[in-house]
Amino acid sequence: MYDILFKKVTVVDGSGKTPFEADVAVAGERIAEVAPKLHGDASLVFADPGLVLAPGFIDIHSHTDANIFQNPLAESKLLQGVTLDVTGNCGLGFFPVTDNRKPLLEEYLAMHEFAFPKGGINWTDLAGFADRLDKVGIGVNMAPLVGHGTLRIAVMGMENRQPERREMQEMKRLLAEMLFQGAWGMSTGLIYPPGSFALTEELVELAGVLAHNRALYASHIRGEGTTLLAAIAEAIEIGRKSGAAIEVSHLKALGKANWGLGREALEMLTQASQEGIDIGADQYPYAATETTLSVLLPDWALAGGPHETGKRLLDASLMPLLQEEIKKLIASRGDAATIMLTGSDSEKLRFFSGKTLSETAAFWNMAPEEAALQILREDISAHAVFFSLSSADVEAIMKSELVAVGSDGLALDAAVADINTHPRSYGTFPRILETGVREKRLFSLEKAVYKMTGLPAQRLGLSDRGIIRTGCIADLVLFDQAEIATPSTFAAPHQYPVGIRMVTVNGQIAARDGRATGRRAGRVLRR
Repeated sequence: MYDILFKKVTVVDGSGKTPFEADVAVAGERIAEVAPKLHGDASLVFADPGLVLAPGFIDIHSHTDANIFQNPLAESKLLQGVTLDVTGNCGLGFFPVTDNRKPLLEEYLAMHEFAFPKGGINWTDLAGFADRLDKVGIGVNMAPLVGHGTLRIAVMGMENRQPERREMQEMKRLLAEMLFQGAWGMSTGLIYPPGSFALTEELVELAGVLAHNRALYASHIRGEGTTLLAAIAEAIEIGRKSGAAIEVSHLKALGKANWGLGREALEMLTQASQEGIDIGADQYPYAATETTLSVLLPDWALAGGPHETGKRLLDASLMPLLQEEIKKLIASRGDAATIMLTGSDSEKLRFFSGKTLSETAAFWNMAPEEAALQILREDISAHAVFFSLSSADVEAIMKSELVAVGSDGLALDAAVADINTHPRSYGTFPRILETGVREKRLFSLEKAVYKMTGLPAQRLGLSDRGIIRTGCIADLVLFDQAEIATPSTFAAPHQYPVGIRMVTVNGQIAARDGRATGRRAGRVLRR
């Protein structure tokens, strides 16, 4: 007796092989059988020869942990077919935590839009974090990384200096402990303090711990604009010297002056891979980014944490220098007309959500750099979308066999979300199938599914997810390839995809016909 039986579906199994017609049976949390024809009884039989059955999509670069306590069902991820989110990216994460620096960590994470459970952080490690989430119950599976920024805060706070030997040993000890508890690797955010304060030598030493444990090093590299190629070279050097598997996060080239560098960066990764370095990348299929507006501040202004930054933003003697630095950083990403304000905790700033920095500056009758400072004084965690990428770069990167799909998005609920945001949180994976496969024919259906399933599973070292095979976990997505699409846009982002008929998480039906069933079938996966 099966729980679910899919009859005569087109199976795209996640390996990159040619699709085939088959019956697929699910019993409990696993795939019981895959065969041309199955005859057993099932509690639910789903028969539609026109539909595609694929492994559940694996979002290798996600920030779902930032608001999973707010939205435990993770609707915006679940309803686009994601069954596993890799979290703790860009150096940002909920563990490890040391008691004396917990307030600083909470302040830092709040700056990056993290929402906390009732009572705040009451754990110190991955085990405590995972136990807390398992008690809450979550809609998708999560595979957490250790955030390098969080690791540094636990040992050194937000100090802009290199670690002493004892501090380096303590970071390595804590990292090894988190890996022992089940973390899947470590991420870095090398444009965000305190990660940006680290030299290559520190990263190589920590990556050596990852290599010893066969865990992943995922890096928001040190620069994605004029310094992109140097930042790629650093990531390659870290892989070469440490032996760790390297994942370059959301590969792109920021700013019109740097268009074309994305393809050069991809060529560098390809060459390194051919030389035997274990390296890959991920990408979301949009020509715009989103992050905190504080990326327009220089590193020295961010040293010491949000409280110290706030004091500098009010220091009249620093204003000329700050405005000069911000003006340069705006130019490096395009101009003020290509920066659209999105999320903010400030009621005063909500009026400007969806407006550009140039429009906001005009409203206030001031220069864009002054407007940016005004916004950050009001809310250091304010976010913005930056329309600064080349579509030609995006498509070239998208086609590469080395590049998996990652949304860089959050877990949102369209029913309650009320501010502008990047549509990637709702549409990354359907957009690959809609635009990449059906409209532009950049790659085949089987290659697209591989980039969203089998490839990220291999990068993580997962053997029983990301593939449709007897005995594997029944994380599955059933969709209509002729119909699948994402209506989510920058102007109206809070819209779920169409064309996805069913999503199963650990063998349970978590979504059907565009609606979440309410089952919290996910769990925190421990390596």
